[in-house]
Amino acid sequence: MNKTICIISAFYNEEANLSNHIKNLEKVRLKLKDQKFKVNFVLVNDGSTDDSLKILKKLSKNKKYIKILNLTKNYGQQVAIYVALKENNADYYGAIDSDGQQDPLLFLKMARELKKKNVEIIQMKKKYGFHENFIKSFFSKIFYIFFTYLTNIDLKPGSSDFYLITKKIRNEIIKSEISKYFLRGFIHWTGLPKIYIEYKPSKRKKGNSKYSMNKQLDFGLTAIYLYGTNLFIKIFILCFVLIILSFGFIVYSIYEHYVHNVQVPGWASIIILVTFFGALNIFFISLITFFSIKFGNFLSMKQNYFIK
Repeated sequence: MNKTICIISAFYNEEANLSNHIKNLEKVRLKLKDQKFKVNFVLVNDGSTDDSLKILKKLSKNKKYIKILNLTKNYGQQVAIYVALKENNADYYGAIDSDGQQDPLLFLKMARELKKKNVEIIQMKKKYGFHENFIKSFFSKIFYIFFTYLTNIDLKPGSSDFYLITKKIRNEIIKSEISKYFLRGFIHWTGLPKIYIEYKPSKRKKGNSKYSMNKQLDFGLTAIYLYGTNLFIKIFILCFVLIILSFGFIVYSIYEHYVHNVQVPGWASIIILVTFFGALNIFFISLITFFSIKFGNFLSMKQNYFIK
């Protein structure tokens, strides 16, 4: 029996790119069919305000292998992909952007590697180049370095929501209450076998990216908040060391003043006191935040999206 692959692509105001995107998806469908795969596509309209949905409905007419999910508003790419994962059943699941920068034909290589290497995740890793905004690329690299350091999750720079995963990974995703906020981090957090494949993205042909610096910052901070418990542990350690050192200096200053009649400079006393109480405050704030994250992960049971 042929294995099924569900390829998911979320879009938001991509009316200029959808026609070409669908053509490319259909090309890879035919080639995967030759490899004995049954392929269907799930296109998620993430609250588009242009004619994207209208165009897609026209392009997918009488094509049973294309399914459209229409979200009531713009929830973000991560939630959109999560919805498609949850609402569809297959043996393998792929994710790809709809802006034309990622080549769908790479799913052929991913499918071969997934079967040959006996892994659960094939993660595409882009080569950074001159096709995108330098500032965004720079902060993207910095984010991945810090994220890996603070979380101990092996997520290479250049990773994105362009991957092929097994049903086992998908099942873990839909069981989790936090996976939908940073999918590419969650699939690697599982620790299940994986390989990376490097690729060179294309330059966006039409339209402008909807992924602003504000969204990038929000995305990065959310990821560190959800998975970066190591961050707070490191802050605890740093604050604890500062508290001990500051307290030691205060005791030393009192000893010198009353035993040897040595007056400690006023500026030094002020710096030490500020350091001591500042570190104490940060320590307790980090402690509260740490347990708030843990507690919140158990209580976040509210509905996170709605489908029209």
